[in-house]
Amino acid sequence: MNLVRNIKSGLIVGVMLLLVSCNSWLEVDPDDRIMDNSLFKDREGFLAALNGVYSEMNDPKLYGANLTMGMLDVMAQYYNCNFTDHDYSVYANYSYTQKGFKSTLDNIWSGLYSMIANCNAILAHCGDGNPVLSDTYYRLVKGEALGLRAMMHLDLVRMFGPVYSEENKEIKCIPYMTKADRGVQPLLSADSVIYYVIKDLEIASSLLSTVDPVITEGARNHDSEKGTNDLYYRQYRMNYFAVNALMARAYLWIGNTQKAGECARTVIAKVSNEDKPLFPLVNVDYMTKNSPDGVFYPEVLFSLYNTSRESKVYKTFFDPSLSVVKMLTMSGNLSTGRVNGTYDDKDDYRYRMWASTISNSKEVTYLNKYKDETEADSAYHYRYMIPLVRVSELYLIAAECETDVPTALEKYFNKLRFARNCVNQNASSVEELKGLIRSEYVREFIGEGQLFFYYKRNGLQTIPDGATTSGTMNMQLENYVFPLPDSETSQRAGSQDNVSQE
Repeated sequence: MNLVRNIKSGLIVGVMLLLVSCNSWLEVDPDDRIMDNSLFKDREGFLAALNGVYSEMNDPKLYGANLTMGMLDVMAQYYNCNFTDHDYSVYANYSYTQKGFKSTLDNIWSGLYSMIANCNAILAHCGDGNPVLSDTYYRLVKGEALGLRAMMHLDLVRMFGPVYSEENKEIKCIPYMTKADRGVQPLLSADSVIYYVIKDLEIASSLLSTVDPVITEGARNHDSEKGTNDLYYRQYRMNYFAVNALMARAYLWIGNTQKAGECARTVIAKVSNEDKPLFPLVNVDYMTKNSPDGVFYPEVLFSLYNTSRESKVYKTFFDPSLSVVKMLTMSGNLSTGRVNGTYDDKDDYRYRMWASTISNSKEVTYLNKYKDETEADSAYHYRYMIPLVRVSELYLIAAECETDVPTALEKYFNKLRFARNCVNQNASSVEELKGLIRSEYVREFIGEGQLFFYYKRNGLQTIPDGATTSGTMNMQLENYVFPLPDSETSQRAGSQDNVSQE
């Protein structure tokens, strides 16, 4: 792996990461990066290295666009890109051999493994203990780095791995990197990758369980009175609850509904305690005061902090003034098009994220989820937020994994519906419940990159056709599997891919 091999210590660092202001602690100037082991001479260096990883996640080639509202959502057929010259038509058509698509996949592969290398550098310097880190900071830094490493490998196997099944789980797909500086590593089976993902998450959970303030105080999305934010803004860090939510996601990916449901229910119980809710589902009182909040920030367990959200997300993808070949929008107009058919209840808070306007003498339907809104009192909490892990996913996981349909509806599915200001729905069978959950995924995760993975996890061969207002399309199973980038396959040509995984 050429990129990883050439990184001296696998380290990305920004010098402006430790300021007390929320507006600056996650910003990094690429020109200020250094790659020097001497950085780990003190606690501040460890924290700067870790913050550098969080900052790098904002790259539009990665979670700042492609892996959230961009490429993955286009591939989930949310949008009408059925124009030969549309900027994103190659993704909608799964044109993996097209030069631009191949470049996108190469950037995703190299970018994620670069950040994994940086996590591995941090972990190597943590070791089994480091004298410059107190026990609290050792557990915090190591737990977050392991959680990030696991999440990125999970996303890699969900993209480049097979549609998981008993027949396919032994297919070799990606390496699991545990060192910052190493050559080409063996491709592991999808089953083995998930094993290492869960192992990392379990260790991360154990490390964070005794030191993460999120467990008792929640997000802490405010500056510390003591002048350091190391233990604040936990929604923007890989915290204890996010780690355990990812465990539910990983178990569900391999069809272990018992463990997935257990993880989901445990987190829900801890964050939704009526006496002290830490990450409660939004309610009518909150939304009345904060209707511009399209990400439902109180529910977000882990997210990006992206100060360029308005310019690099909303104005790049959703602004109604964009040309038809650049804008991402559902087919048809607001009242009769795909938006109308997607939301069964027009009181749904998620439906309100859509609007229409006249642009160039035409009605244009657009998504304002990531538009910069500041009029609400709490807008500073969510105006730069791009969710990566949220509590609502856990409610849907818990509902899917519950064997008793009435219990699934009452305790999980309809609780989420109520939080979205929607009427309850009923199901008389497991299959009916699955259909309801599928529709809820479509409504819930637009702009967050999770729907494509839902379709792949279930091996769906009939999915909505984004080019139509209500039609469906046949989905070939091979379209769910990203091919390895040319830069990777060329290095593996002639190499012996039988090195044991450490």
